[in-house]
Amino acid sequence: MDPFNCRGLIIRSSEYKEKDRLLSVLTSDRGLITICAKGVAKPGSSMGYVSMPYMLCDFVVSVSHGYYYLKDASIIESNSGIMESLEQITVAAHISSCLMDCTLQSENSKEAYELAVYAYYNLANNREKYLLIYSAFNWRILTIAGLTVNYDLTEPAYRASEDKPNRYLIDISGSSGGQNKTFNRLLEEPSVRALNYFSTCDLNRLFTSSADRKTEKELKDFTTDYLSMHFEKNYDSLAVLNAL
Repeated sequence: MDPFNCRGLIIRSSEYKEKDRLLSVLTSDRGLITICAKGVAKPGSSMGYVSMPYMLCDFVVSVSHGYYYLKDASIIESNSGIMESLEQITVAAHISSCLMDCTLQSENSKEAYELAVYAYYNLANNREKYLLIYSAFNWRILTIAGLTVNYDLTEPAYRASEDKPNRYLIDISGSSGGQNKTFNRLLEEPSVRALNYFSTCDLNRLFTSSADRKTEKELKDFTTDYLSMHFEKNYDSLAVLNAL
């Protein structure tokens, strides 16, 4: 089979044998693929740069016995700014983990790919917004998976009580460990409006919003629990930051 060209995001780079790397690459048309990059870990390798995660690259890939092998690559966007702080690195790793979990066989890989391109780029260039980028990504990937709704703030069912007119009672329901689970969260109005924005706005505007620290934390906690419930996995990567 002749080599083919593809553009993709390196979302994970793993050691393989002594001098090779296995690259988990998210593409728009092929979904998540694994490419063996032979010899890139060898000192002086002309393609050693492709061992770094979070880069957007153009790849030339050959196919042999059903496996993909890297022949050449060029960087479109390095997203090197992600490596400037522990906060950015932690959120980038979280994004990578979510993408590995939900797009391997997904028919929505094109949307997930576009979301990831914007997420990594904005994370690399907006260190101070890492927490909001985290929450916006969480909610949009859940939206792509068909697991969110828009909350009508005029609907009485969402009102916490007449005594708390700016607080809303939001249900989280799903299955975990083979059991159906439901629990409620009280959210302030800015947080609910932010969730609606995250699920409906154009992707090129998703990470341009701003919020105060209280809203950022509320969104972080809520989207983490929602994500963990529906993907049946404990997403606790930010816990390391809280421990510092």
